[in-house]
Amino acid sequence: MRKPLALTALLLALIFSTSSAFAWSPSAAKAKQDKNAWDHWDTTMEIAYFLTHAADWGQTRSIAGQCQVGTYYETNPILGECPSVQTVNAYFLGTALLHAGMSYMLPKKYRRVFQTTTFAAQLGVVSSNASIGIKMQF
Repeated sequence: MRKPLALTALLLALIFSTSSAFAWSPSAAKAKQDKNAWDHWDTTMEIAYFLTHAADWGQTRSIAGQCQVGTYYETNPILGECPSVQTVNAYFLGTALLHAGMSYMLPKKYRRVFQTTTFAAQLGVVSSNASIGIKMQF
């Protein structure tokens, strides 16, 4: 009776010692399955967008402070030619939150296009404003 038990234990030990060992991580498995998962690139692009958005925000606040004297005026049709600083703040806070929410909800393929395009557009606006002498004011 002891012999079959010993043989079974030996056989099981042999099987388990020669089998391959695989590590498994639930988060890694989920990431492989979820092709739309947020990744480092998405975070980098969202930060890049937000930095240019903040620069545009500061420039627009500067325009809001100077448009009464006729130095500059705003070309954004939503804000109007001479918005108040409160209107500028509400607009830029809202659009920053909207951008982050949309970026998070879009599938990765469209998210990449959206983030890259909006970043490039913001960079163009900020560069254009800087070229005509508009400073950031917070």
